[in-house]
Amino acid sequence: MGDATSFTGAPGTELAHHLSCETQARLPNPMKSIWKLSLGRPECINMGNGDPHHTLYPVSEISFKVPAVTNNDPVQAWRNGTGETQVLHAYKDEPSVISLRSALRYGAGAGLLEVRQALEKVNRLLHSTTSNTHTITLSLGNADAVTKCYRLLGNPGDSFLVEEFSFPGMTNAPLAQNIKWVPVKLDEKGIIPEEMERILTDWNEAAQGRRPHVLYTIPCGQNPTGSTLSLDRRQRIYELARKWDIIIIEDDPYFFLQYDIGALDTEAVQRDGFAASFARKLAPSFLSMDVDGRVLRIDSLSKILAPGMRLGWITCNPFFAEKLEMLTDSSTQHPHGLGQVFVAEMLAETGWGMDGFIRWVKSLCDEYQRRRDFFIDTFRREIGDCGFASAEVPEAGMFIWVRVHLECHTRYQSGDDDNTIVLMQELFQNLFEAGLVLMPATTFAIVGSGAKSTPHIHTRCHFFRATFCGTEETMEAGIGIFGKTIKKFFAS
Repeated sequence: MGDATSFTGAPGTELAHHLSCETQARLPNPMKSIWKLSLGRPECINMGNGDPHHTLYPVSEISFKVPAVTNNDPVQAWRNGTGETQVLHAYKDEPSVISLRSALRYGAGAGLLEVRQALEKVNRLLHSTTSNTHTITLSLGNADAVTKCYRLLGNPGDSFLVEEFSFPGMTNAPLAQNIKWVPVKLDEKGIIPEEMERILTDWNEAAQGRRPHVLYTIPCGQNPTGSTLSLDRRQRIYELARKWDIIIIEDDPYFFLQYDIGALDTEAVQRDGFAASFARKLAPSFLSMDVDGRVLRIDSLSKILAPGMRLGWITCNPFFAEKLEMLTDSSTQHPHGLGQVFVAEMLAETGWGMDGFIRWVKSLCDEYQRRRDFFIDTFRREIGDCGFASAEVPEAGMFIWVRVHLECHTRYQSGDDDNTIVLMQELFQNLFEAGLVLMPATTFAIVGSGAKSTPHIHTRCHFFRATFCGTEETMEAGIGIFGKTIKKFFAS
């Protein structure tokens, strides 16, 4: 059991025992160290770096045409082509938030200072962080960030905690490091804290190896289940992390897509501004509770701007941030330069600014909430009261966890793992042949070594993950296929 203390000395150093052997053995990139020294002496003639000269860059100016976010529903206006637009500019030889000279050359692994400073303002607004205790390191999106955190913390043979259903793109990654997953049971509200505590209390290090010292979680709009952790559960999980000395990897790409928050109070908006009024409506993050530096929070622009931008950020204690930057300096080098230019120009007061950015996010929430509600309404209409399937209404994210009530099928055998898998595979094939693809729960199921933590997980794989990101026409057609096919399946 760990000794949980508040920050002392250099924030994060008291958690050094969590670092992997790889991280402890990694040396700073010596060329990057000299390069950083030269940044403090701009009058120096730099003949040591391998940058192509900026006069040879085949670009002198970049313009981005974006919505003006001047009304209360800029997403709808943008889609309809009825809203005003504005143009963001970046130049190589004229004043810009970030000069293209800086953006297009080799840079620091942590990312450009101007972008990190802008995102620090986002963090202060949403998570009440300070730059003294939490540092931002830019990433190439959440996949890059999460895999770097695995390498930061994981040794071969380690066991990490994770929701019993999770996104395989992230849970497959550390298997090559011989890191094992210990699945924690979920319900419609996310991780069950009592299950997490049971696993940690019952852990036998002599038989099972080192007790898990990392929890990987998607707390908002969890992928695939769509569940969102309540404040009470988050607090209990964080207290367990303190009690058992666990690092939390808070992978939160759907944090900005939270629903049913209602209209913002007009007086509050006038008094505090749009951004602050919206921020108070959001579920608190693990980062906002972090007094020990044991949270590695991972944010992304993929769901609120565009996934191909491949730009996100990790927020953690300065000690871990230094190690992550060293890893980046010797691997991916630095984030996407043009993406950083766009984000810096967008968040600047000459662009959207903080209020404009949050107006876009709030409007995006409203749009996805409309799509979610359309999906649920259509699903209930098509399925009716037949009792063959049901769907939880998610509070955040992009996914609906559709439960198939196999217990109503004449060929269902209670407690038989193989029977559940066979029936769900048959239904998947029927849906596919009818022209619909849904993601089966087996795609996301975490089967831990020894599997003591989640016995008979395959009997709980009677779910499909569906998305409500598409158009109303697409959803109506797809749900129509699902309704007809599942009724035929249960009649067979």
